[in-house]
Amino acid sequence: MIITRQPLDKALRRTLEATVIKARDIAELAATQALTRLSVGDAKPADYLSEDQRKLRTRLRARGRQLGDIKKDNGQQGTHKLVTEVAYEHWHRMLFARFLEQNNLLMYDEYTPLSLDECNELAQDSDTARDDLERCCESGWELAGVLASKMLPQIFRIDSPVFELEFSPEHQRSLEQLVTGLSLETFQAQDSLGWVYQFWQSKRKEEVNKSEVKIGADELSPVTQLFTEPYMVSFLLDNALGAWWAGKRLTESDWQHASSEQELRDKAAIPGVPLEYLRFVQDETTQQWQPASGTFDAWPNDLSEFKAIDPCCGSGHFLVAIFLMLVPMRMKLENLSEQQAIDKVLNENLHGLELDQRCVELAVFALALEAWRYKDGGGYRKLPDLHLACSGISISAARDEWKELGRKAGKQNLTIALDLMYQTFQDAPVLGSLINPRRSDAAKIAKWDNLQELLGEALAKDQSENSDSDSSAQTNQLEAGIVAKGLAKAAELLSGQYTWVVTNVPYLGSSNQDSILKNYTEKHYPEGKNDLATVFLDRCLEFCNNGGTASVVLPQNWLFLTSYRKFREKLLRNETWNFIARLGAQAFQTPMWDFNVQLLTISSGNFPTQSKGLPQSGTQDKLIRGLDVSNTNVISKKANGLQIDEVISINQAEQLKNPGLTIQLTNSETTALLGEFCNVRGGTTTGDALLFRRTFWEINNSLCIWSRQQGPVSSINNFSGREYMLLWENGNGKLSKRTGATIAGRDCWGKQGLAIGKTGSLSVTRYTGEIFENVAFVLIPKENVDFLAIWTFCSSPHFAESVRSVNQALCVDPGYYEMAPFDLEYWAKVAEDQYPNGLPQPYTNDPTQWIFHGHPCGSVIWNEETKLTAFGEIRVDDTVLQVAVARLLGYQWPAELDNEMELSVEQRQWVERSKDLNQLTDDDGIVCLPAVRGEKAADQRLEALLQAAYGEAWTTPLKNRLLETVKGKSLNQWLRDKFFEQHCKMFQHRPFIWHIWDGLNDGFSALVNYHMLDKAGLERLIYTYLGDWIRTQQSGMASGEDGAQERLAAAEALKRELEAILEGEAPYDIFVRWKPLVEQPIGWNPDLNDGVRLNIRPFLKARDVGKKDAGVLRWKPNIKWTKDRGKDVESAPWYTLGLEYEGKEGDRINDHHLSLKQKLAARKGSKQ
Repeated sequence: MIITRQPLDKALRRTLEATVIKARDIAELAATQALTRLSVGDAKPADYLSEDQRKLRTRLRARGRQLGDIKKDNGQQGTHKLVTEVAYEHWHRMLFARFLEQNNLLMYDEYTPLSLDECNELAQDSDTARDDLERCCESGWELAGVLASKMLPQIFRIDSPVFELEFSPEHQRSLEQLVTGLSLETFQAQDSLGWVYQFWQSKRKEEVNKSEVKIGADELSPVTQLFTEPYMVSFLLDNALGAWWAGKRLTESDWQHASSEQELRDKAAIPGVPLEYLRFVQDETTQQWQPASGTFDAWPNDLSEFKAIDPCCGSGHFLVAIFLMLVPMRMKLENLSEQQAIDKVLNENLHGLELDQRCVELAVFALALEAWRYKDGGGYRKLPDLHLACSGISISAARDEWKELGRKAGKQNLTIALDLMYQTFQDAPVLGSLINPRRSDAAKIAKWDNLQELLGEALAKDQSENSDSDSSAQTNQLEAGIVAKGLAKAAELLSGQYTWVVTNVPYLGSSNQDSILKNYTEKHYPEGKNDLATVFLDRCLEFCNNGGTASVVLPQNWLFLTSYRKFREKLLRNETWNFIARLGAQAFQTPMWDFNVQLLTISSGNFPTQSKGLPQSGTQDKLIRGLDVSNTNVISKKANGLQIDEVISINQAEQLKNPGLTIQLTNSETTALLGEFCNVRGGTTTGDALLFRRTFWEINNSLCIWSRQQGPVSSINNFSGREYMLLWENGNGKLSKRTGATIAGRDCWGKQGLAIGKTGSLSVTRYTGEIFENVAFVLIPKENVDFLAIWTFCSSPHFAESVRSVNQALCVDPGYYEMAPFDLEYWAKVAEDQYPNGLPQPYTNDPTQWIFHGHPCGSVIWNEETKLTAFGEIRVDDTVLQVAVARLLGYQWPAELDNEMELSVEQRQWVERSKDLNQLTDDDGIVCLPAVRGEKAADQRLEALLQAAYGEAWTTPLKNRLLETVKGKSLNQWLRDKFFEQHCKMFQHRPFIWHIWDGLNDGFSALVNYHMLDKAGLERLIYTYLGDWIRTQQSGMASGEDGAQERLAAAEALKRELEAILEGEAPYDIFVRWKPLVEQPIGWNPDLNDGVRLNIRPFLKARDVGKKDAGVLRWKPNIKWTKDRGKDVESAPWYTLGLEYEGKEGDRINDHHLSLKQKLAARKGSKQ
């Protein structure tokens, strides 16, 4: 029985992630310190170095230059790349040794596996050492590493100077503890090695993404590294190699008489090859079964001629999975033993390339480990040479050494070939497997396998002639020769032609690529140049021999976007599309929700895809099989859908007739498109949303400089996205003249239509003529009579399905909505049924929308029976208390202040009823939680307002229900402990009711209406309300009242903080990055138009009285003043401020402070 290894569960994966990230930090620190001790980066060796240490330093410097570290004219040399390699190699040799030990494969000799304890015993007895390497080992871990090196010479060079470098004892112990701390299950799981490298790169990936640099050689590997999910691997392999196998194994009777797909899977499967994801379809006419992807009859019948490659092999996930399929297949077909089949598969079938040498090492180890632990495979033994190589080797320092190597060997053709190879591979660190040596002149001089042989001979001769030499030049030449030999192996693989290319390609848009990569792809892969993923698909097809197949994981946006039209056309006309599986977003466990991916199998050339005994497809009748599991974001459901969902069949040639040649996994008979009946428009971009956009509750809505803005749409709703206001200034302000701003969609303003979210589920809402931002698109019917049908269609699930049939990219551009199939006649009939009285006028019970009626418990609903808006049951939800508190503090919603706003009849009636509550609102916007200045406590005043709002419905049980919705025990406790946090979260962390307190639960605490908190308001808070509280505590102290002294001290401390805010000296100042110095507020004189984010800063910068970084506020809203995204225009008043913060000109800095002296001087100077 063959053991099937399981993937890591989430808990083990998180532990492994934390371990690897910590290990990298420790190993890089240890490597840096060790190289510094040897003065590797210095121009001259330190005086204290011994002769052996000097020799090691020389070799390490040579290795560093081969890796790409630069030696300066003054003799100093960078060590960044060398540090990275030393850290990686030391940690991974330990990790690999642990993998071997836990699988009983850490071999002392051909027959004797050792444990780490046994390694420790041997290391203590120097008499047992068999050579100098073992003799130098002082611990069991060192010996385990040496044994691992001997077992895996393709991974760890025995003569590498890296392992002669010793880490300090404390760092070595830390790394040992991390390795031994990993669960034993980690070393048995099928995917551990794949996660190891992804986690190793995670910190570097984050650094690169934050830096926003163009992606070149140093950044490409960490940024594009992504471990392929096991279900993706299984699906691609089962529906290519598995389908070919089914074509050989199943009989004509099986194809004709099977009752189900599962029956066919069971018959095709053999031990170790379950084919769980292999899909079959039935011919509609003959009812005969066939593999959905075809049987790949252009592939060789003899598996000894079958060559597979993963050109982006990463840690070897695909290669290991193919190995585990091919070994049982070859045993079955060729009557081989396990050991014979293993050797033949490794020697004849598997090939791999990878940009990063460290990934190659992981892949080699993964294959070797799988071969050694294969049941009845013979355990540990010397394996055939594995056909894996690094396609991204740096050769920047090798050219002169290569010429010298060729000269000494006396082989002119070797010298010429090396020179041409240098030209071919000089950009290998960024191009990697995109390099096609068949285009190079070097291929005309010598075959790559012959070149490897010539290099081997030259290296052996050179080493024998210079065995006693330790010169820097000789060391450089030796390193360069080893690099050349490795590169020759890569060139051989890059030049090869293969039956099957299987990979997860790197994803990187052209706008993020550096000039070398971008120029190369534009020259050699012009149709697919817009993304590295499609370039690699093109390259994968180059790797294929005629009739060969590429099975690839890649983003799916190229199937729809206009910029890939020529690429689609080329592949549709020239290649055979076998299978497309759309996975959609969140197909990876790694956080990559923004990638919509697909699994694609496509064969080189126009070939029938079924075997001779099965129905044939001519060139014009070739069918593309498809699956779409993008409608769920749960990985297990996607995987299950790939196994059981209905397979779609579409005609390949017919795809050339689709609008824009988009690939549509539908066979819709509808010919009309949505664009025939409406126009779709993109909206306004400001170039600086934090300057020009506010939520309506943080500004003065009565000012005409602000215009309502239709914002993002998060769910299908009659009226949503009505939170924002735009600083439009009637079209005469900064925005209309701003460089970088785009004022689009003017032809929609003032009209009725639909607003559509441009990402995700494509939610829609009614559009009523406002300026709209570019996070939503607006759809305007060409004829008003069609509006009802269009709304009914777009607000149904069918709309997203229709658009996604044209474009499954995460963000859909406007033109693709117009390409969506639309049956006007059908949807007009549906609309008549759903809206016999027409569409409703605006209504909502959501207080974050400007059309909200303002009543705490008022409710307007859509009545499905009458098909009209109607009064709903009084609300008892988590918004009620928030609205009631806002009303108590004197806040009114825009709908209450605008008598001309279009509202439904019921909505307007609730607005009118809200006026009845105004008699209970506070007159100065300050309500203290304890009773102060003769006013009742806040909870009593709030309950009175709620009683007035609910009327006769108000009861104690109703109050308790309201408290349950906000997790409060009483109104007083909720106001004190929970209100402000919930308020911040409900109103997008732009609170307009502020909770100011002194840090004591029984101390001073006040709710303040931000709109009324001007200078006079703050003075009133300090000297009237807080002053009254202080006098009360002073009186309490005089009478010996318990706690009065603590309350007085806290209140006086709060007073000092509020007075500091009132004065406005840094750090209690307000800074507005779009205002010049002369316009900056002096003291507490906030401009509401600047928004809560900037104006709240002094209160958060005050001394913390409670929650960390909350200052004198009860809770800390999620507000940041660090650099805003984007680059400011040169005319911005603080354009150069970024330079003061180690940034760049144009950085949008907010967390800057100005003294009163600076501000006053600027004001004084402006008046002169």
